[in-house]
Formats: sequence, structure tokens, C-alpha cells
Amino acid sequence: MYKYLETLKQGKDVNAFRYLDGENSYNITFEKYLSDIKKCSTRLEKVLGHLEGKHIALIGGNSYEYVVLVMAIIFSRAVCIPLNFREMEENLKFAVKDSDAECLFADDLEKFSFLNEVKSYGFEAAFDGDAEEADLADFTDDEAGNLMMIVYTSGTTSLSKGVMLSCGNIFGGEKIALPKGYSNGFEPYPGMPVYTNFPLYHIGGLLALITWSEHACTFYQSVHPENILEDLIGEEIDYACVLPGVLKLWLKAIKRGHMEKLGNVKILCTAGAPVSVEDVKDITSHGIAFGQYYGMTETGGNATFNFDMEHHMASVGRPYDDAEIKIIDGEIGINYWGNMMGYYKNEDETKEILRDGMIFTGDLGYLDEDGYLYITGRKKNLIILSSGENVSPEELEKYMYANANVKECIAFEKDDRIHVAVFCDESVQDGVKAHVAELNKKLPLYKRIYGVEFRDKEFEKTGTGKIKRQG
Repeated sequence: MYKYLETLKQGKDVNAFRYLDGENSYNITFEKYLSDIKKCSTRLEKVLGHLEGKHIALIGGNSYEYVVLVMAIIFSRAVCIPLNFREMEENLKFAVKDSDAECLFADDLEKFSFLNEVKSYGFEAAFDGDAEEADLADFTDDEAGNLMMIVYTSGTTSLSKGVMLSCGNIFGGEKIALPKGYSNGFEPYPGMPVYTNFPLYHIGGLLALITWSEHACTFYQSVHPENILEDLIGEEIDYACVLPGVLKLWLKAIKRGHMEKLGNVKILCTAGAPVSVEDVKDITSHGIAFGQYYGMTETGGNATFNFDMEHHMASVGRPYDDAEIKIIDGEIGINYWGNMMGYYKNEDETKEILRDGMIFTGDLGYLDEDGYLYITGRKKNLIILSSGENVSPEELEKYMYANANVKECIAFEKDDRIHVAVFCDESVQDGVKAHVAELNKKLPLYKRIYGVEFRDKEFEKTGTGKIKRQG
């Protein structure tokens, strides 16, 4: 098992975090970070009693307090349940009840007062007042199979499911941050400035936090997420991993020559949703190395990486050395030590996705001759027409996005024919219709779009920005 706390001790004089807030920006050393985790654990035990095995829910935006709470909970051997604060009230209530949470810590008790079925505390209960440092230890090999977290996936079609992650799923080995030979010569070093805006309730944010701490890098965060295009002015960032939606904002800044708004970033990465080849070309043409990762909450995070944009630009990458990718009846299967224990209290759904240790991702794809993985769509999203033809909505949506006026769209079946719902400005709707007409001339009959439904607001999305599909 990887010795996380031991790593924090070794980098004690290095800045573990830099929180960006204009003139109020501040740094936290690894020494203080470790001390705060231990003191937080002491306060938690004072409030809750013996912590081992307790199910503790946590909700709030990215903050230093959030980070410390997560680590204090898990290294106290309690079970951490990080909740998506952007999720619908119905789904949050379900997650709290389904996870058997015994209490909840919230950064805003009034905002989340609807979660009052369990005893709730503000973050201050875990931080106020003097406290001694608890005697915390890294996980041992004997603890590898112990439940450590229940992370609720933000599904695109239904209520979230609680992914059970063990100590071994997260700390079973050292996390690979920048694979050698694929990152323009960059390798992590103590104090290396890295930035992310992935939410910490999401497996991507949690892994980023752990990964960069393991390498004694300095983890940069925005205190106010809406200031993401201003926070990095005057900063120098080596590496950044941002949500796909933010990547679009940054791409505009890159095109306009405002590299200072990205902290003059040298390596830019994303995960959670596909990136178009055109966007990758734009990024790399400005001298920025680009990479992307692929994985799921159910695989304990990333199982593939791609920094070889010269030869495999459209790929989500090759598997890590200790991961195995197989294509079974067109579906991507993953064998990896990060694979979840199962869905909490949901054996039927677990059997659907986890078989003989392999996660069946639900993604359709293929491997090329170099072992690089390409995703072509979602198995569950396939539109099956009465003619027996299968249509991937993602393929049609890609064609729709070729029109710059289409902000968001979904392809779906209606009356045994293909339709699209489109979010765009009202002034360009005729142009979008013309685009569909031209598109239909090139598509086979069964893939043609027979109806366009316009909407005046964005689609509901998951925590990583994926559009939630109906059904």
C-alpha cells in the first residue's frame, strides 16, 4: 500500500497548496497540511465519538477545509461520502439515506438544510478550537479490502449509484501523474505548480489531490471558481487539468493570445468527456502539450492516458502498465486494481457492470494496433430502429457540433425516426436547420434527422459537464 501520510512528512517545507484569491491568495505547507489533518481527526472524535466505521457525508465547494476533512475522515478509518453539491435535491436526499450516513458536514448548513434527516454540522465544528494531533497511520496491506469511500456517480439517466471504493482502490499503488516519455520531458518535482478545477466530490478531483500530494507538488485552486480566467494572471503553472467546459473557455483565451490567463501553462489535460480533434490541434499549435485521461468512478479513476497527440490525437489513450483493456462485443472492459468493490446495497446493478473482476464500462470503442483506445459511443445510448439499424447519437451530435452556432444538442428517437434537440440563439435557428438539411444529404437514410426541436436554455448536466439524457 502507498504511504500517503509518510509522503506528506517528507515534503514538509514545500507548499502543498496555493489558494488563489487575488491579494488574499495564501499558501499551505505540507507540514501544516499534515498537522491540520491530525487535529481535525481529534475534533471529529470529540464531536462524534469513536470514528472507525462511521459513515460520514460531506458536502461543499472546493476549499482547504474540505480537503482536510476528507483526509481526516478516511485516515480515522471512517467511511467518507463526498456529495455533489450541484446535484438535485432529490438525488442528494437519496444519497444520504442510501449510504447509511450517520451525520453530515456542510460548508453552508442553511443552503443544505433539506438534508436534515441526519445530524448536520458546519465545517467549523471540525476546525474551531485547540486540539492535539491524533496518531494517524497509513493504510496497511491488511486494510486493502476495507471500505473507505462511497462516491455517488452523477448518472446521465437515473438516480446516482454509490460506488464503494476500498483503501486498496485508492492507495494500492503510486498514482502516475505524468507518464515518462509522453509529457514533453516534464516529470513531477517538489513544488511543481499544478492547477485543477475538478470538484473534490468527483473521483477526478480526489485523485488529482492525492496524486499531486504524493509527488510533493503544489496544488493550485481557485477560492472563487467564477474567477478562473483571472486567478492565474501573474502565476506560472506547469500543469493544469480542467473540466471539458472550462477547456472551451481556456481555448478562447489561447486563440486570443491571452496565455497569461492560463498561467502560461505548459501541459494542459482534461478528463470526463471527449475533446474534439480540432480543439486538440488548436491547443497544441500554441506550444502547449495536451493530454487526456479515461476512466470511471467505478474503476477508481483513470485507467488510460494519452499524451501522444502527434500519432493518436483522437484517442483517450493507452492503458497504464497495471491496467488491461479488452473489447467485448464492442464494449470496453477494464481490469484494474482500482476497480470498485461494487455498488452499495445494489447487487443487481453490480452484477451488470462488474463481472470476474472486469468493469464493463458501457462505452463502445476499439483498440488500434498500438494499443490506444478510441471511444465511439455509449452502449445504452444506442438508438435501435424498427428496421434493425443501430444509430449512435454521439455520432450525429458530433456532426451537429460542426455548426459553431450549436451550443448544445442531443440526438434521440421519436416515432422510429431520428430527431435532435438543440440549444442555440434564436437568431441562428434557420442556419441550424439549413445545416441539418445539408447534413441529411450525406447521411444514409436511417441516420437522417427528421426533426429539430429548439430550446432556450441549457440541458441539465452531471458534475463533469455531461448532458443528462432522458430515459
